[in-house]
Amino acid sequence: MTLTESHEKEWTLIFFFDQRKHVRRDSVYNLATVGFILFLLVLGALMFSTDADRLVVVPVEKMIRNVIRIKKDPLVATIIADDEFRKEEERKAALKASTTNRLWSCLVNVITCQVCMKDRKEPMETVILEKTIIKLGSLLALGLGEAGANIIRSNIAGSDSVMINAMVPGVPVKCVVGVVRVVDFGIATEVLQAHVNTFANRIAEIVHGVCDEFHGAPNKNNGDTFLIIWRVEQPEMNSRYAEMALVAFVKVQGAVHRSPLLAAYRSHPGLQFRLGKRCRVNLSMSLHAGWAIEGAVGSEFKIDASYLSPHVRMAQDIEAVIESYGVPMVVSQSVIDLCNPQLAQNCRMVDVLRIKGIEKAAQLYALDLDFKQVELDASLRKVEWNMEKRFRARNFIAHQKAMNRKLETSLAKVFADDPIIKAMRKPYTQQFFQIFRMGLLNYIQGEWQVARKKFEETQTMLKDQEDGPSKALLAYMKEEFNFEKPIWWDGVHEPPGGPEEV
Repeated sequence: MTLTESHEKEWTLIFFFDQRKHVRRDSVYNLATVGFILFLLVLGALMFSTDADRLVVVPVEKMIRNVIRIKKDPLVATIIADDEFRKEEERKAALKASTTNRLWSCLVNVITCQVCMKDRKEPMETVILEKTIIKLGSLLALGLGEAGANIIRSNIAGSDSVMINAMVPGVPVKCVVGVVRVVDFGIATEVLQAHVNTFANRIAEIVHGVCDEFHGAPNKNNGDTFLIIWRVEQPEMNSRYAEMALVAFVKVQGAVHRSPLLAAYRSHPGLQFRLGKRCRVNLSMSLHAGWAIEGAVGSEFKIDASYLSPHVRMAQDIEAVIESYGVPMVVSQSVIDLCNPQLAQNCRMVDVLRIKGIEKAAQLYALDLDFKQVELDASLRKVEWNMEKRFRARNFIAHQKAMNRKLETSLAKVFADDPIIKAMRKPYTQQFFQIFRMGLLNYIQGEWQVARKKFEETQTMLKDQEDGPSKALLAYMKEEFNFEKPIWWDGVHEPPGGPEEV
């Protein structure tokens, strides 16, 4: 401290105060304030980042992953939809079961304003977009089916253009072709009118569901006709897919005649008037194995994913001719050759037929089923389908598909142990098959008088019904040739007029 001359001549009191303690304390407080402000800034940034990640980044990344999965395999869209539904149900169940979450929800309801709660009820835009992508993928998979997977895949993979190229080249595949036709569908359409869609969809639900369980891919639906394809991806699985196709079609027949929803049409007055009092929903089926070209057919205005080949046509022609044989299901020799003998022995050979347009004669085998032995499943009336039950049903089918594909699962045993199949096969005894077999061999060899006696015996052996193949072969031998073998006979059932018209 500097004193002037005047101050030095006078008495002066000087006081010294130590402020270091207070300064240190203020410094600590200032540092704490800065640290607290920094903490709030970091916390706010983290909360903002968390919300941004939860509401924007994570959903967008999830959508990208789903698009990539659909890009690799378009049919996986339905699996993604099932997974999302399962996760949503698990979240709802967890929220409902947790007491802590319920208390927290009540606290939030009290603290937040009513306007905010109304806003929370609306789904987020990212959630809407995510579900829309999954739904569009599922619709594409359902609309184009397995045959259209390559069309979807190729267009999604072409990221350099927004234009859609539907004209994707076809791919040759090995397959088992199945044709299912609803008998008397034209009459049903005239009688049911607008309700015929419900009628067809109820049948399609059974046909598609059972065939999918056995790895069949539903393709064309023309109202009265369904085309089912078993696409063989690995050569060593040829036999397995043929067996699954055979078992699936038998189970479809049983399921159709067990359904109380379809049984209700038996008492429909209009159908009874047109078809008789014993009318019922019947299906006509055929199976044939071969190859086909898988791809798109159509134009830039409309395309259908389909299978084209002579073998597909063959399956359709076989189904068209079996009505005269009075059997619900016919299998070609190509399928019998692929099946395990233990399973194939359930089919009986009924004729060797030359189909118009096909050079080689086809050996036809019938799988005999008596639908009157099937009892209705009353439990199906009580089922009220919703999203949860359909999800569980799809999970069950997925499990069954995995089991049916395993080589350890004997499909011959599945066929033999099924109670519905047992009931439908009960009227057909071993004696009946042996006598018919003797008649058929004599018919092929040209011993028509002997074949006539055997077929007349088997025609009336079945209880409450005539045997269709026996009746058809007797009619062919009588009406065309009066049971006298023609000179050109080589064991092949020719079209009317003989072999010269082929």
